[in-house]
Amino acid sequence: MEIGKAFSFVTEDEQWITKVLIGGLIQFVPLLGTIAILGYSYRVAQNVARGNPRPLPAWGEFGDFLGRGFFALVIQIVYLLPLIVLYGVFVFLTVAGAAAAGDSEAGAGVVGLLGLCLIPLILIAALVCGFASLAAIMRYLATDSLGEAFKFGEVIATLRNHIGSFLMILVVGILAGLVAGLGVIACGIGFLFTAFYAQCVIGHAIGQAMQRIFPPQQPVYAAPGYYGPPPGYGPPPSY
Repeated sequence: MEIGKAFSFVTEDEQWITKVLIGGLIQFVPLLGTIAILGYSYRVAQNVARGNPRPLPAWGEFGDFLGRGFFALVIQIVYLLPLIVLYGVFVFLTVAGAAAAGDSEAGAGVVGLLGLCLIPLILIAALVCGFASLAAIMRYLATDSLGEAFKFGEVIATLRNHIGSFLMILVVGILAGLVAGLGVIACGIGFLFTAFYAQCVIGHAIGQAMQRIFPPQQPVYAAPGYYGPPPGYGPPPSY
């Protein structure tokens, strides 16, 4: 994966300043802005995967970005359900332990210990569910079919066979998050623009991974040695 390219491609676009400014301002719109930014970054991923030399899209297709981001959000929620359930159990045990503390210290200790044992499981589940949701979203982006995202066996196979690519996306995401944090240091409102830039960087990294995981279809050629039907023989020439 070309990590440097993921961070530099934005400024290679002739209209990158305008696109980044619009992206930063759209984040002021509650909820819809966040969904649209998510969809925009996934369009970047699609453009990269399809070999577009200028993968930063124009903002004229706002409705498409909004729809794409919404579908991606639905996919994430479905794949994060096990984590949500596990975290709910952790919260329940924490509250139960606090309530039991007044009645029995031993009972509170047991409940608290069970809650602590869940913390490593929650961390592992967060990583696995997060990667699985990303693999599902990539299948959706590669095929433009929402149903492909919920072929759970194939999604897990994609994750298992290409775990290195997902780890690289995680690294890029961490680095992009650090860059986004610079907006807070420089100027509080600047975070909106650096956060949008970071989303584009992550989108580019996802697109690079998609090129490897979902390579374009190769053209189908005739079998070697086949030269088509034999030539026809018309009437003999007249002299």
